[in-house]
Amino acid sequence: MGLVPLTAVSGGLLAALIGLAFMLLLLSIIDLGESTASERHTHTALTQARTVEGLIVDLETGQRGFVITGQNQFLEPWQTARTTFTDQAQQLVRLSTTPGQKRLAQQISQAGQSLIRDYSIPLVAAARRGDPRARGVAATLEGKRRVDALRKQFGQYDSVQEALIAARERAANDDARGAVVAASIGFTGSILLIAAFAGYVIRAVVWPVRKAADAASRLAGGDLAVRMRETGRGEIEQLGTAFNTMASSLEESREQARHAHERLRLLYEASIAIGTTLDAEQTAQEIVRVAVPRFADFVTVDLTLPVLLADEPPEDHGAYARRVALGGVHDDPPLDPVGSQIALASFTPQIRDIAGASATFVPDLRTASAWQVRHGHQARTLLDYGMHSQITAPLYSRRTLVGAVGFWRSENPSPFEEDELSDAEEIAAKAAIAIDNALRYAREHDIALTLQRSMLPRSFKPPSGIEIAHRYTPASEAAEVGGDWYDVAAMTPGKAALAIGDVMGHGIPAAAVMGRMRTTLRALVRLDLPPDQLLQHLDETMQDLDSPILATCLYGVCDAVANRCWLARAGHPPPALITPDGTARLIDLPPGAPLGIGGISYTTTEVPLTPGSVLVLYTDGLIEARGYDLDERLEELLDLLSGTHPSLDQLADTLIDRLAPSPAQDDIAILLARVSTPR
Repeated sequence: MGLVPLTAVSGGLLAALIGLAFMLLLLSIIDLGESTASERHTHTALTQARTVEGLIVDLETGQRGFVITGQNQFLEPWQTARTTFTDQAQQLVRLSTTPGQKRLAQQISQAGQSLIRDYSIPLVAAARRGDPRARGVAATLEGKRRVDALRKQFGQYDSVQEALIAARERAANDDARGAVVAASIGFTGSILLIAAFAGYVIRAVVWPVRKAADAASRLAGGDLAVRMRETGRGEIEQLGTAFNTMASSLEESREQARHAHERLRLLYEASIAIGTTLDAEQTAQEIVRVAVPRFADFVTVDLTLPVLLADEPPEDHGAYARRVALGGVHDDPPLDPVGSQIALASFTPQIRDIAGASATFVPDLRTASAWQVRHGHQARTLLDYGMHSQITAPLYSRRTLVGAVGFWRSENPSPFEEDELSDAEEIAAKAAIAIDNALRYAREHDIALTLQRSMLPRSFKPPSGIEIAHRYTPASEAAEVGGDWYDVAAMTPGKAALAIGDVMGHGIPAAAVMGRMRTTLRALVRLDLPPDQLLQHLDETMQDLDSPILATCLYGVCDAVANRCWLARAGHPPPALITPDGTARLIDLPPGAPLGIGGISYTTTEVPLTPGSVLVLYTDGLIEARGYDLDERLEELLDLLSGTHPSLDQLADTLIDRLAPSPAQDDIAILLARVSTPR
């Protein structure tokens, strides 16, 4: 066979082998693309699972906040989660491809619907009715059990998804390796067939294909940045172009998936970390901790002055805001510090003038003339520092502007993009709800405290022979105001009525009941009733109230002339007595039942008083503290009372300083009475 026929045969075989190699390689590439699409679909299902899990978190947070505080604003995220859960869960079922995935998704859907239908809705309804079982340990443990079970199912679903992703990545690797093997076999056979043309084949075919095989192996190994040099001819050039296109697409898909995962994680952590306390400034600090540095290099939070200073936010937004939080990757940004007044004119016109406006952003501050004019000379300082991109997200409460969050980038070279506005808005919306709850709570706390203090006596005029000292300490701002109270009423010369009590509950209702109890007691004191009969009348009065609130009370009549005291208590801690020689002991009184139960009789106990004796009356906030045994606290109280105490005011201060927990979880009231010989 001549050279030309041999060349033709070799060329034909070469062409056939090359065609076969290309076909196998392209089939492997197609399989790799399908594996990548399947992996992307799996990522979508995983993202949907995060969304459904977030609804469970919102449901649990909303119902828990409503059960604890009774405030309807906690039901807003709860209602949204309850109404959207079924559709989102069904979407998760549709996105699940394998039978195992679908079965787990259906179990999650059924468990979530059961949680909403059989537990959450009845629990909220019970809390609305005031059913105490809604706050009971059994209800809390049942909710924890159901939510923990759901979280376990989400964990199983995530594990299945991640295993599926790993399997599909292995399939892609196998496809790539198959392409390498097919190409290597085809081109190796070609080299054997056309040895006479080895130099040409090596230069034109073998070397490019080897580079393609190496690139394919690196691509299969996860190096999506690998590219082929597009310097070949014919099919080699097309292969390089197709390979580079595919690699670019895979790299872009992976980057999009990574970015989407980071965004979902940011929003998930924001939903958990923002609003953990009923403190507006603490909530602002939580925004900073969530957003820096993963979303922004610097974050500022400003609240309008009317919101911070007035009882209710007026329709007029006012002219200024106050900076309540600032944080970032460095400690020296040229931004107004915390405590500064910020002119609302520095906010964007859309946020400042339009109720319910969305977040706005300036992708490049260096070319934003309107932004530079609005910030004046500070704009140049910010630009020189490196600030180059900004998002401003408004904080709205009941369609009223209460502030704004500023997100800044300087170290991160990437400017904010339009799709990041929604992330900023979601963070701001979560923060706005938490800040609104905190501001409402602060106003209600101040109102209840003002109401309670206005009802407590400011001064006493005890009869001759009785010295009085008293103290009242409200609960910390982290707890609601309670219903502790005390009173002293002169009856006849040398004789006075002493009373101290604790209305069970907190807030304005407890303060209002406390005021009615004190008014009733004042009226009954004038009848000079024995303590047991007076408590009986108070019990009847409590039963007549619309609110089923109970109260404890300790009432006594102290006679300095007769050196006697007659005492009775209704579920209240026992009083203490300090004798003139400094001995302190608890007075043993029949405990009685709290006022408001009804059908209970009380007992009067007569206690002899030597001149110089001190009666110590107090509420349970003084002796009850988390993590401490009650008997140990009572022993500590008696230790402090033992000894002589020339100044009752100093003794009262000592009891508060030494026994009151910090922060105080409950109100504390103290009433001290020293009996001496009347003048």
